[in-house]
Amino acid sequence: MIDCHIHISLDGMDFKKARELSKREEIFEIIRKTLKEYKKMGICVLRDGGDDREISSMARKIAREEKIILKSPIKSVYKQGKYGKFLGSPVRDLDDFKNLFCYLKSKDLDHLKIALSGLVDFEKYTDNIDVFFNKKELEYIVDIAKDNGIPVMAHVNSSYGIDMAIECGVDTIEHGYFIKEREIYKMAEKDIIWIPTLSPLGNLIQGDNKFKSCSNVIDRVYKEHLDSVGIAYGMGVKIAVGSDSGCYNVRHVKGTFDEVNHLMKSGIKKQDVINMAMENGIKACNLNNDEIAYINKNNEKVLR
Repeated sequence: MIDCHIHISLDGMDFKKARELSKREEIFEIIRKTLKEYKKMGICVLRDGGDDREISSMARKIAREEKIILKSPIKSVYKQGKYGKFLGSPVRDLDDFKNLFCYLKSKDLDHLKIALSGLVDFEKYTDNIDVFFNKKELEYIVDIAKDNGIPVMAHVNSSYGIDMAIECGVDTIEHGYFIKEREIYKMAEKDIIWIPTLSPLGNLIQGDNKFKSCSNVIDRVYKEHLDSVGIAYGMGVKIAVGSDSGCYNVRHVKGTFDEVNHLMKSGIKKQDVINMAMENGIKACNLNNDEIAYINKNNEKVLR
């Protein structure tokens, strides 16, 4: 199994507590234990969304020691003053981005993560979600990454933002809430991988009390997203498993299997979800031949 979207620096329970813990050395023993649990459950490749304290970069080293693959963007890119503070570093303009990209390259980033838009609003149903970079900026960012052989993962919600990300040539769409059929068609046409992260909302409608007052909105958005995933699968869009583990109510390890179950609710058979997780996950994580051989070797052990 491959999980293409996690946050190793968070715990899926208490955001503030996890953020405080990330300042202390004990976080790395907790991460080691978490990675061992992933491996024990057959999840041998993880792709992180980044964090401002570069925990995922240090976790990558621990993962190597534990013989598990963890891909890190080091830090995500976000627009100054907008959503993304805990994910990485802010940029005001393209000059800022150039400087940040040089730094990320020096740290050997595996992929570039950009927070293109904000989050889904739980208080009211609306797909009017702010998009923080304009098309010229995003094209420039994607082109620089591609020129350096670095794949781009785009955190984006709203039809407008998703369409922009597709047009600019990102490699993966992360989340993609409020996607329309025209964007689904474009993803299929351009061979862009979609990581719909159903678990963050899907897990909330299963009896969680924190957002009980918002349950109608969450339920509506989740069910529409399920429908979109089913349509995308029917159109031949490459879908990969990405749980968003670490975010609220999506626990590490369990979250990966939650995501499998949510994808099945969209109408995809379990074996097809597993196949997608591997086939599309390999591409989303940009695995090299040695890493693919390692996965195949582990699969053989499981099959025995």
